[in-house]
Amino acid sequence: MGKLTPEEIKTLIKASQIARERGMKLGVSVKEICEQGGISRKTGYQWLKEEDVSKAKKEADFEEFVHREVDHQKLLKENTKLKFENEGLHIAMEIHGVKKNSI
Repeated sequence: MGKLTPEEIKTLIKASQIARERGMKLGVSVKEICEQGGISRKTGYQWLKEEDVSKAKKEADFEEFVHREVDHQKLLKENTKLKFENEGLHIAMEIHGVKKNSI
């Protein structure tokens, strides 16, 4: 049997945790999983924690991106509206003979 990859170790530890939470018995302990991967239990759990933190950060980053995109779209709309109003003011000034420099 070959050495387990970090991804396989994390998957097996998660499976072990889920089975334990559900009252099920899996045939392999976390210690055995980690030994098969050539790492300590502590390292296995550390990898798992780092993965969870990484996922949480990615989710938070995505939420921030979505909020920024919404804000960006609002600003684009407001900019378009202001350009339109500005153009209207320039046309009105031209119609009424008001020079740009006299304001």
